[in-house]
Amino acid sequence: MSQTIHHHLHILEAADWKDAAITLLAPGSPYQPWRHGPGEARAGDRVALVLGTDPPSVVRQLAVVGDDGRPSGATVDTPRGLGLVDLTTLAMMLDLGQGVFTGWRLDGDAAEQLVRALNDCRSSGAQYDLFGHSSMVAARNLLRFSGNCAGCGVRVDLTEPDARDQIFVHTVDPCPSAEPPSLSTPTGESYRRVPSLSDAAPDWPAVVCRRCHERMGEGEYRTFLDFRFDQNPHCPQCGNRRSRGIMYGLPAEPWSIPPWVDIGGCCIEDVQWSCDVCHHRFSL
Repeated sequence: MSQTIHHHLHILEAADWKDAAITLLAPGSPYQPWRHGPGEARAGDRVALVLGTDPPSVVRQLAVVGDDGRPSGATVDTPRGLGLVDLTTLAMMLDLGQGVFTGWRLDGDAAEQLVRALNDCRSSGAQYDLFGHSSMVAARNLLRFSGNCAGCGVRVDLTEPDARDQIFVHTVDPCPSAEPPSLSTPTGESYRRVPSLSDAAPDWPAVVCRRCHERMGEGEYRTFLDFRFDQNPHCPQCGNRRSRGIMYGLPAEPWSIPPWVDIGGCCIEDVQWSCDVCHHRFSL
């Protein structure tokens, strides 16, 4: 008789996804968005975190109940960069029925099935998941928040009582698919010609502070990219304000590098900026 690894799995639910994301990023937050069932919990028990996004979503990484035995105080190991999965689709694929929504604990095989599915999903995050306008997409972007505004770089203290009013998630349209290769294109050549998402995307999702959110509205910027590039120096050669700050080194996730950053490689040079229009490289 096979024995399951997780005999039961507690369910924590937060109707306000923004408050929930803040508490995950900053355990010291005064917000208490989570609710759970009346069943007992023990230190080390696993917890699935459900967010009231549209559609409802579940955090890919399980939380763990601490020594106090409170499910609402369960924490995750690496809060930043948590992914979300569409809970309705996941429950349907696993044939879990409505128990995920109406019950507060999964037991036996159902618990083990969900744990394995979430573990499989943890490494399947795609950059395209951050594009779109649903609240689930907004929550995905907020869960990747570094703590610094993407517009001005100022640090936002998520442990403050008004943190929810100090951060804004800028969502963007889904990124259009690349043009199909021509029939005359040699095999393999089309893949080398497909531009990266940061080069092709007309706008970029971002989490910004209140000040930058208001400045974007006052300046009537069409996109966050226009606003963000406007913060950088203009090119001394062509005069365009489309310069990118050069980041030297090899990033672990090059796809996540935003369009206003240029990957400079391992050889560090005394050059700070590169122009996205005329490709001139310069320092201030």
